[in-house]
Amino acid sequence: MASSSFRPLVVLAIVLLSVNPIEVQAKRTLRLYKLEKPIEKKKDLQCHLRIAEFEENVLKVSGELKQHVPMDNDWKVRYRISRMRKLLTIPNLLQIHLIVSRAPGPDEEFEEVIDLPELGLCDVMKTYYKEFFYEKLKEYSNAPHPNTCPLPPDHYELEDFPLDVHLFKKLLLPGYYRIVSRLLHEERIKLEYMAELEIME
Repeated sequence: MASSSFRPLVVLAIVLLSVNPIEVQAKRTLRLYKLEKPIEKKKDLQCHLRIAEFEENVLKVSGELKQHVPMDNDWKVRYRISRMRKLLTIPNLLQIHLIVSRAPGPDEEFEEVIDLPELGLCDVMKTYYKEFFYEKLKEYSNAPHPNTCPLPPDHYELEDFPLDVHLFKKLLLPGYYRIVSRLLHEERIKLEYMAELEIME
């Protein structure tokens, strides 16, 4: 694949930051029920993301991002992790704002598990992206170097990136989750992805 920048992988990386490798205590299963994109401001960027089960503990992630404007540290990524308690009939959710929410059962209320501070895109590139994703991502994409910020407009692609979910399965209790990932500029949501999944024993 080409070189240079790419922004949905940063969002993707963040959306999936809670999903990584290590040993699972018991035999747990992760089932992805839904992946949708509720918000996309096409004037700024267009993103398409696909996730497929590949083998035990590995998901294959593919996608592309057409970035139409430069992106710098004024573009923000938000993270929060919540856990579900009791109440309505909604599945547990991991929301990446990054927001992660959890509920032990499908009829229970979500409760926040983690609420991380908002980060500028360049800060994300130099930290999470650099430490956890770049070395492997560059084998499957035209991912930009972590020091590339602002990110210039470009067309980025990701193909069959093997996402290991061991750590995710180990750290999260069984239940329903939603992961919501948001990219914001001037407090306006420019891109949002939502995934719903379940951790089962």
